[in-house]
Amino acid sequence: MELIIDDAKINNGRLTEGAYVQDESITSVVIPEGVTDIGEIAFYGCINLREVSFPSTLKYIREEAFGESGITEVILPAGLELVGEKAFFSCDSLRKIDIPGRNTIIESDAFGCCDNLIEGYIAAGFPQGIRHHEELQYTLLWCSCPSGHDRETSERAAAFIRKYEDLIMEWIIRQNNIPAMSGIVREGLLKGSTGKYIQAANLAGRSEITALLMSVRGHFDEGEFEL
Repeated sequence: MELIIDDAKINNGRLTEGAYVQDESITSVVIPEGVTDIGEIAFYGCINLREVSFPSTLKYIREEAFGESGITEVILPAGLELVGEKAFFSCDSLRKIDIPGRNTIIESDAFGCCDNLIEGYIAAGFPQGIRHHEELQYTLLWCSCPSGHDRETSERAAAFIRKYEDLIMEWIIRQNNIPAMSGIVREGLLKGSTGKYIQAANLAGRSEITALLMSVRGHFDEGEFEL
C-alpha cells in the first residue's frame, strides 16, 4: 500500500512520534513538502516499507524514525540538519544512502546494524565521536565513492584501511561489496599481500571481487598464489 500521510498526523511541520509505528501494510510513502521534522519511531517496524520520498523541506529525522523498517534506499535533501540516533537502525534491506548536506549531524548508530548497506555518499564525511564499528561502516561507504570526498575525510578513511586492511577485506568479501572494492582498487589503497584475499574471494564465489583483486595483484605479490 502506498501511504497517503494523514494531515492530522502533522503538527507544525512535524510528523508526530509513532505516527505509523509497526504498520506492516505500508510499502511506500511520499512525505509531503512542508514537513520539516519526522518524529521518533514514526515508521519504526514498518517491515514492508520499501520506498520513501523525502521532501526538500526536511530538517530533522528523529531517533529510530525508520528503525527496523524495510527501506532499501535513503536519498536525503541537502538542507537536512540531523539524522538522529538509530534513525535507520537495523534496516536489513537498506543498500544505499545519499546525504549531500555538508553540515548534517549524524548521531550514533544512525545506520547501525544495516549489514547490507554497501554504497553511499555522506558529504559531511565521518560523524564526530563515532566508535570503531561505525568507523568501519563509514570507511566502507567512503570506498564506494572516494572521489567525491574532501581531503580530510579521504585521509581518515585511507588511514583506517591501512591499519585494518584485513578487517576491511573480510567485510568486503562477506558482503560482496563491489562498490567498495572498486574504490579501493581505483585509489590504490591495498598495501598488503593480495594473494590471501584472492583466495578468500574465490572460495566465497565472489567473481567480480576476485577479478578486481587480480587486476592489482601483480604490483604486490606476483607469483604468490595461482588460481
